[in-house]
Amino acid sequence: MKQLNSTQRSELISQYCELVVDGMDYKSLEQYVHETMVDYIEKLSDSEIKEEVDNYDEELFDELVDNVTNETVLDINNNGGKF
Repeated sequence: MKQLNSTQRSELISQYCELVVDGMDYKSLEQYVHETMVDYIEKLSDSEIKEEVDNYDEELFDELVDNVTNETVLDINNNGGKF
C-alpha cells in the first residue's frame, strides 16, 4: 500500500466520506446522524449532557427530564401510561 502524507490521508478520507454520504438516502443519513449523536452523548457525564442540551435550548433539559420521569409521558408500551 502506498504511504500517504497527512494532507493526502485527510483528503482521501474527505473524498470517501463525501461519496458515501452522497449515496445515502434521507432516512439512512438521518439514522447515521442519530446513532453518531447517541454514541457521542452517551460518553458524556450528566453535567456535560445538561450543558450540551442547554447549548441547544436553555429550557429543554428540564422538559426532557420531565418527559423521562413522568409515567404518563413515558409510554414506551403504548398503554396509556399504565405499567
